[in-house]
Amino acid sequence: MDIQKITEEIMIKGINNFSKQYNVDSLKAQLMIKATDENCTPKYELLINNKFEKGITFNQILNVKLDFLGREIISTPFITSCLRRLRREHNCDYNEVSVLIYKEKEDNKNPSLYFFQGTKPIKKIGMDYIFSDLLK
Repeated sequence: MDIQKITEEIMIKGINNFSKQYNVDSLKAQLMIKATDENCTPKYELLINNKFEKGITFNQILNVKLDFLGREIISTPFITSCLRRLRREHNCDYNEVSVLIYKEKEDNKNPSLYFFQGTKPIKKIGMDYIFSDLLK
């Protein structure tokens, strides 16, 4: 099982589903992952046109009521590790760490990711950055 590939597919499907739900182009729907505590436990947000719309759950990104396959349980440790690493590398508080997930082109099959420290855009990162602990 390729956890990185599965997570990419989940994020793209989530963006596509929310864009349909909000009747906008898929380039205008984004997902945001933020750290919620010192341990960098992730929380998820939906953005429409780069503006906060609402807090969402991993199951809402999956578009399911129950995650029988345990995808959130599998992905969360890697996402948490990534948020911790970004926090450590940039010497910032947990509440300043966020990663924007978006599509650069309508037909993209892979999401693009950008790290923000507070509201300041810092750098583009890839899914390989999130799952680098898996690759070691």
